[in-house]
Formats: sequence, C-alpha cells, structure tokens
Amino acid sequence: MINKNSAKILIVDDDPTQIQVVISHLQHFDYELFIAKNSADTCKVLAKQHIDLVLLDINLPDGNGIDLCREIRSNHEFSDNLSIVFMTSHHSNEQEAKGLSIGANDYIYKPVNADVLAARINVQLQQLRKTKLLSHYANVDALTELGNRRAFDNQLQLELKRGEREGVPVSLLTLDIDFFKAYNDNYGHPQGDTCLRDVAAAIKSECRRPSDFAFRVGGEEFSIILYNTPASGALLFAEKLRAALIDRAIPHEYSEVSNLVTMSIGISDTLSGSYNIVELIASADDMLYKAKQSGRNNAMSNDWLAAI
Repeated sequence: MINKNSAKILIVDDDPTQIQVVISHLQHFDYELFIAKNSADTCKVLAKQHIDLVLLDINLPDGNGIDLCREIRSNHEFSDNLSIVFMTSHHSNEQEAKGLSIGANDYIYKPVNADVLAARINVQLQQLRKTKLLSHYANVDALTELGNRRAFDNQLQLELKRGEREGVPVSLLTLDIDFFKAYNDNYGHPQGDTCLRDVAAAIKSECRRPSDFAFRVGGEEFSIILYNTPASGALLFAEKLRAALIDRAIPHEYSEVSNLVTMSIGISDTLSGSYNIVELIASADDMLYKAKQSGRNNAMSNDWLAAI
C-alpha cells in the first residue's frame, strides 16, 4: 500500500521551466519526484521504479502523450497500478475525451495552479490506495497470505513475457503437502489450517529475492515462480525449502513417508520447455506426479530427481 507522502511521481515534460514549476509546487509534500523529457526516458523510468502517478505532457519531442498513455496502459503490469494525469496548455473537449477513453485519470491545464495540482494529485493517490487495497484482497489467499490462484496466473504470465523478452529462464515449482488429507481427517480442519499456515511460512522464509513469487493455488497445493533461474537452481531452492519445512518439525503420524509434515515438488523451466504458460504448468505438474510416484518427500525436475 502506498503512503501519500511517500508516493513516487514521474513528471514527463520537455520544457525545463514547466518542470521547475511543477517541482516547486510539489517539493513541500515529500513526494519522491522523477523526471523524464521524452517517451523513451519515461519507459525507462517506469521499468526501474514503482511509479504511483505520472504527470504527462500532451506534446513530447518523440511523440505525443496520448500515444504514450496508450502504450503504458497496454502493459498489463500498469493496468491499475498507477494514475496518469495529463498536462496541457490547450483546452479541447475532444482531446480530453480521447485521453480519458484510453486510460488517463485526469487533466490539468497550464499554467499549473499549485492548489489545483496538489488537490488533484491527492484525489488520485487516495483512489489509487483504494484500488491497490481492493487488488490486494482480490489476489491474496486469506488463510496463508500468499498469492491466490488469480494472482498466480497473472504473475506467471508477466514473468514468462519478461523472461522471453530478456532472454532469461523462468522456473516453476509445483508443491503438494504429502498425505494432507490424512492429516486433515485425523487432526481436524482447524489444525489443518494451522499446518497450511506453517507450510506457507516455510515457503516465505525461502523466497528471499524480489523476483521469487509464492502462491497457494489449491487446498494443499502451492506454486513458486523463480525468475532468471534454471531448473538446476530451482532444484537447489526446492531442497532448501524441504529442509526448512522439516526443521519446523510439524508432527504427522499419519504420513506414510515420515512422522513429520513433508512435501513433494515438481519443477519445470523454460530452458527445457518453452515460455508457453500452459506447457510450463503441465510440465511442472507432470514432474510433481513423478515425484509422488517415486516415493514422495522429494523434488523432481525434468532431468534430475533429488530424494532424501
């Protein structure tokens, strides 16, 4: 969630005087301000920073703000995670309607008034906080506080597109708690929920990079996306994760492989398969099936089985 006074605002304008005017109006609010003077620089800043609001001039030296707004909104990552406010010297109802129809949130007319600018930014940040809060609840599993299936589908699609674009591998781990039905049946569902939270905590403890994403995608099924990681690295990650779960020593006297809660893990990556989301999921699921067939409490990738 963003805090109003820690919001990141990108000012996009090629007029140095106009940039200084906007900065002078905003410098007392403790916003983190960024500057871009053209479309190309704007895209670079957005790729590196989690910008909350873009103040976008309509006329740019390498294009126009309308086209840039359309390009930003076409990127799924920015679909509802930032506000775009146009700045223009020319009042045109037709242009304003067009801008709003392709994803702009508001218009500010030059010369920019300090009070109007502050008020409009405040409104946009309040709305953005509400949107992000709703998005958080829509994408988080309430029990484990990991991402849910909806979040998994969206994030995997994003990471595969990014991996293909940057030419780096993406690994997918599919995890199942071994004999969880027997655990639930014998210990009861409240204790089963506690077990799921403990397993989720173990997973969180190993997802240490910003590019490690964990999800609960079913009852006792979890998924992890590891960006820029081949299957060999994912297998090492899986072994650390299995060890972290065993270290928690959750009793499971009804398991057929251990007296503690364990997990089986299937691994697939884009090097051994493709960047196709359906194929990658199917491959990881197949590896999980083989891990279970091989005795459970192990991790299996396309080319290597690691067992206790």
